[in-house]
Amino acid sequence: MIKRLFITLIVLLATTAAFAGGKSCEMKSGKSVELNGTLLQQTSGDHEKIVFKVANSDKSYTVCEKTKESVLKLGNEGRDTLHVKGKLVNCGEGEELFIDTANKI
Repeated sequence: MIKRLFITLIVLLATTAAFAGGKSCEMKSGKSVELNGTLLQQTSGDHEKIVFKVANSDKSYTVCEKTKESVLKLGNEGRDTLHVKGKLVNCGEGEELFIDTANKI
């Protein structure tokens, strides 16, 4: 009885750990980048995401959810241009921008 309870508890903990963090990102294999641009918030149905629009380009990248909140606040809802350093990482649905540091220009 105790053995069965113990095994059930281990399975439950392993399952919780596997699904707790949302999507997984391959942070170590990302390509380092330095970009200038703006951070914009986009809403599609119930989903909300932050997008980095590269200055003087038609390129944009979805910002990785693992980017710190303090970095995201610097964008001032797209009103301020930023210089960011980070990585293009493979996250669940495709390539995303993980921003390590950002400075207002």
